[in-house]
Amino acid sequence: MINIATVLLSAPLMTSAAENVNAYDLIMSVREDSMTHMSLRSEESPVSVDVSGFLQFRYLYNDGGSNEATRGFDIDRARIKFSGKVYDFDYAVSGQWSETEFELKDAFLSKNIGGFDVKAGQFVTSFYSGYVSDPTTLVTGDYSVTALTYGQGYSQGVEVSKSFSDFSFYASYNDGFNTDNSSFGDNDYGVSGRVEYNGFENLTIGGAFANQQTATDSYDSFTFDAGVKCGQFEFDAAYVASNRVSDSWSNYSVVGTASYVLSHDLQIFGQYEYGVMDGAESDLNLATFGANIIFNSNVRWTNSVGYALNAIDSGYNLYDTGWETSTSDGQYVIKSMLTVSF
Repeated sequence: MINIATVLLSAPLMTSAAENVNAYDLIMSVREDSMTHMSLRSEESPVSVDVSGFLQFRYLYNDGGSNEATRGFDIDRARIKFSGKVYDFDYAVSGQWSETEFELKDAFLSKNIGGFDVKAGQFVTSFYSGYVSDPTTLVTGDYSVTALTYGQGYSQGVEVSKSFSDFSFYASYNDGFNTDNSSFGDNDYGVSGRVEYNGFENLTIGGAFANQQTATDSYDSFTFDAGVKCGQFEFDAAYVASNRVSDSWSNYSVVGTASYVLSHDLQIFGQYEYGVMDGAESDLNLATFGANIIFNSNVRWTNSVGYALNAIDSGYNLYDTGWETSTSDGQYVIKSMLTVSF
């Protein structure tokens, strides 16, 4: 075996063209020697680290309805994520700055065991398709009011999934919806299951059911969703309901999102949400239209205008959406957001 240090220290200083042959021999010797050292072969290392993330910077203008106009810039989200492998396990850890706080998002290990994918830690459980761990994958670049009100959010627990043929199955035991960064000892828990079918051409359908148990309450949620993709056109629709507000299944929301790619750098979209909630002064009734200007695969500029056809009740989760609780219709939100992913 040739020692790299010995070769480099003993190599003569090359001053002529004839000595280029010696240079080539030296380089080849170093290359052959490096192949015998584990530390120089990253593909064989038992640990890998990938760094990714995104930044969303936006301007919001809200007016109409019963509220005074509000406007301004803010950093909507700034997230950094570390992921990779530790021997036979996959892992992901991510944190996000939102407004004035930093919070842990993903923190889990996963591994294929006996043909089943097993995930343990903190993550977004598989329930409502409109709530995903990375909002930049959504055509609107942001969560809908439906997703925030009825979606699962992050939770701590275990999830087992299996795909075969055209079906995918998910089952989870966890602390319940939106229980990220919670402490041990609350005695809250939840179970959920989801099934997806991809056997149709250009069509994916799915459904899920979840039960949540808390110290003072027990409630169920379910959802059905479908996605269609035909060329440059995409359409996603979902129905999600819960009996949390009351024992009735009359608490539900329907959301539909359509988009079309006009060119390699321009995509238009529209989204409509309608929801009913027991005790609410009015039904949720929101329409949003916008466009994505795509600079490249990492930079996107999203511009949209949303209009509330009804008043917006305080029972809905409006966090970080730009919408505000109001007692009359006519509220509108103008949003301009730059998303940078890396």
